[in-house]
Amino acid sequence: MPLVVTLGRQSTNASREIRHSALSSLQRVLLGSPLIREAEQSKVEEIFNKVVFPLVDALLKPQVASKDPQGMLETRMKGSALLCRVFMHLEVKESRAKTDFRLLWIQVLDLLDRLMHVNRGDQLVSYPLSMYVISLILA
Repeated sequence: MPLVVTLGRQSTNASREIRHSALSSLQRVLLGSPLIREAEQSKVEEIFNKVVFPLVDALLKPQVASKDPQGMLETRMKGSALLCRVFMHLEVKESRAKTDFRLLWIQVLDLLDRLMHVNRGDQLVSYPLSMYVISLILA
C-alpha cells in the first residue's frame, strides 16, 4: 500500500515527466498485479479511498493545475482513464458480482462529472477530447 500511495501523490508532481511516469507506474501496479486483482473487497475500497479518489480529487484543485497549466489537461485525462479502468478492473467482475459497489460507483460518477466540468472553457469537455478519453478507457 505505501508504494501505490506514493505513486498516487507523485502523480500530481509539478514535473510532467515525473507525473506521467508515476501515473503509468500506478496503472501498471493497479491493473497488472495479481495481488491487487485477488484482493479482498476491503482492500479494493482502501485502494480507491487512499489512492485513486484522492489522486483525481487533487487533479481537480486549481493549485495543482497551476503547477503546469499546459500539461495538466493531459494528466487529468490520464487520471480519469485510470479511475475508470481501475473501477472496471477491480469492481466489475463476476467474482465481485455479489458485492454492492454502488457507493464506489456513485463516487466514480461524481469525480467524472467534476472532471468534465472543471473549467467550462477547458478542452476537456470538447467532443474530440471526450472521445479520446473514452478510447483510453476502452483500450
